[in-house]
Amino acid sequence: MRKRKGFLFLVLMCMVSLLVACGQSSGSAEPNEETTAVKVIDKGRLIQKEAGTWLITAYIEKEGNAYIDAYWFTLTEQTVLENGSGERISPDTIPVGAQLEAWHSGEVRESYPAQTDAAKIVLFEETQDVPDGMISESEAVQAALQARSGSTFARAVKNAALDTENGYWSVELAEHMTADQPATVKIDARTGMPVPVPVAENKAFRVFSPEPGTESGHTFTVEGEARVFEAAFSWTLEDGHNILAEGHEMAEMGAPEWGRFQFDVSYEKASQSNIMLILFVHSAKDGSTEHELVIPLKVPEELIQYTPE
Repeated sequence: MRKRKGFLFLVLMCMVSLLVACGQSSGSAEPNEETTAVKVIDKGRLIQKEAGTWLITAYIEKEGNAYIDAYWFTLTEQTVLENGSGERISPDTIPVGAQLEAWHSGEVRESYPAQTDAAKIVLFEETQDVPDGMISESEAVQAALQARSGSTFARAVKNAALDTENGYWSVELAEHMTADQPATVKIDARTGMPVPVPVAENKAFRVFSPEPGTESGHTFTVEGEARVFEAAFSWTLEDGHNILAEGHEMAEMGAPEWGRFQFDVSYEKASQSNIMLILFVHSAKDGSTEHELVIPLKVPEELIQYTPE
């Protein structure tokens, strides 16, 4: 009997010990236990803000292939926002277009773009020197994003560079489905407005329309930019035999700035189907023509008056 009681007591003590151990192991983690944050975006861009969620993407080139890393980050009370010096900053100080690093510490919900909670986001300092009166890199990227039509779904910035001489930012944007074919958007560095792609240009002129080779009727409009002394320049319309029209124009600004211009050209008849619009400036030294930009155009059949041989 004594042996049996001793055995039962031993079993009871073992059960108590197991219950205590299980209770300790099933308890919550210690308050000071931290989850390790994982960096998932390195030198990405803030593409879009929607309430408490941010779309951050990065253009990646690896082994000859290009793709876009894209995450929707949800900002929580635990999210750390700081600048490159480690100083805490508010969400309002991080604009769309800014360059960022981003970490998460929670579950990543499988989708594209992926969805996760933000553990930490670091704002990069802008490193490109920008002259007074010109917009910053992040402002240029934001303007380029706005200039592109369609959704901002999985869009990334490959590069952004300032051309101080010509006064514009070149922003290369890539789309998810065509990541290997980024498109360049030019942004006026002073106004923040998109710069149309010139159809013809040289050191003194950028012409946006008419496009070379197009058919031009009695009257057509010429639009572009000029970087010429005192903003003054001249033009002629010729058919190889005759001057059909000519004039003098003023751009909105003189060199060294690029000034916008727009003017109409009218003519009655041409002696053949091919005409040339020529923009130029007169030399202040001897009056000769300089910086000629030739734009070939076509004449509608009804405006051709062939010269008898």
